[in-house]
Amino acid sequence: MTTTGRTVPAAVFGPETAAGAAHALVLAPVTPGWDGGAFFAPVTRALTGAGLRVTVVDTLSVVDEGTGSLAALAARWRELLGRYGPVDLLCGNALGGAVAQALLPDLAPHTAALLVSGPARSDAVLETRLGEIADLAAGGRSGEALALLDRRVQPHGRRPAPGADTPAPHDPEAGRRLAAGMRMLRGFDLTDAVRAHPGPLLQIVGGHSQLVGRRHTAAAGHHRVHVIAGAGMRPHFERTAEVSDLVGAFLREKGLTT
Repeated sequence: MTTTGRTVPAAVFGPETAAGAAHALVLAPVTPGWDGGAFFAPVTRALTGAGLRVTVVDTLSVVDEGTGSLAALAARWRELLGRYGPVDLLCGNALGGAVAQALLPDLAPHTAALLVSGPARSDAVLETRLGEIADLAAGGRSGEALALLDRRVQPHGRRPAPGADTPAPHDPEAGRRLAAGMRMLRGFDLTDAVRAHPGPLLQIVGGHSQLVGRRHTAAAGHHRVHVIAGAGMRPHFERTAEVSDLVGAFLREKGLTT
């Protein structure tokens, strides 16, 4: 693994120079800080195991005072796509998945998309729950915001691990990122852009997710939405083997393996 870029923190995994290796670009979810791509590790292993080169980027790193909406964030990333070279597979998790879907009209028609809990549209429930987290973060209570987020990413009915509800001290940078990222997932609907994408698409969501579920997805007839029974917002950690098998089958079916 190598870390690249100052403006946009990124991590590259897999065969960086292997001839014929397909390239996957992964857009990160809302995190309190750059985690080096750890949020996607199980899927990254499935991708590199299939011979892909994977670049994981910090989606929120381009946010500033002029980036107050999902559309504005997607516009920033539209300008940056060229620096990463050809992209055969565009991936996104949570907020990163929403941005990835917003970028579909700008990709080559054959480009594949892989989304994990990436909403194509919002609704009142999702906006209310994310808004609660954003308000805590913006109010100088990032530790409480993270504790609430941890509860929300669990499958419905599952309690967090002991001690997880104990909030950490406030971190201003974490608070800024959480507030900005959560508030971008309001009032958007990418259904038309997703359904118009002629390339292959796989969306994976948890059947017991408290945040992004099947109702937040969009797909054309040649796309696939797979619901992982009993999983929450992080099915790739909760049901790693199942998600890895899905990803592997998708790559083989679409000719993305070496």
